[in-house]
Amino acid sequence: MPFSQYLQRNIRDKCLLFRLQVFSHDQHAITSDGMSTSQSPHPNRSTPKRSSGEIHKGASSGISSKVKESAAELINFQQDWERLHTTGVAVLNSIKILKLDAFRRNSTEQVYPQGLQERCDQLEIVVNQMESSLKNLEILVQQFGALVELDILQGGDQAFQDIFKAYSKELSLKKAIKEDVAHCSTKESLIYHITCWTSQPFIDNTCHLLLVSLFCETGLT
Repeated sequence: MPFSQYLQRNIRDKCLLFRLQVFSHDQHAITSDGMSTSQSPHPNRSTPKRSSGEIHKGASSGISSKVKESAAELINFQQDWERLHTTGVAVLNSIKILKLDAFRRNSTEQVYPQGLQERCDQLEIVVNQMESSLKNLEILVQQFGALVELDILQGGDQAFQDIFKAYSKELSLKKAIKEDVAHCSTKESLIYHITCWTSQPFIDNTCHLLLVSLFCETGLT
């Protein structure tokens, strides 16, 4: 199944589940104070009713809180990603030092100097952690889509998906760099790979603006 269809299906399912949860919450809110829907009211006492406006306000408040929680999780993801990105830059710079030194010495080990494998293993750990973090972001995309379906935050769903797509492309690039950097046989090729990792071309100004707009709209800035 194409990823877009998979994402839409999961968002739709999440929306249905969330609607049921909100409906259940509203039904509970209609009962008298301290009494759940499974309990019967006193036969000689009328049950005070809440206005529809009060019920809608309570449900909206709960959903808005969940929207803010999702946005806060996005902040955590971004911070975690940047930490891993910086760690990757440090590992790549150590690879560069090893390989450039071998290039200068015209060593028979100029492509695969001693210590290279250890650093490549470190870089693989970084990329694997990035992939795990991105999977958590994918779950947030689905949850956020369910909230937006309830018209709480217009346009936020698309922004969340665009952010996810940008980081997905960036992860694919970093995976390619991780696979290829050890095999660079020239200084130019080595510098190119490191520059691509450092610059993060897919996380551009548009992506940063989307992040800022989400944080502002949810009151997290």
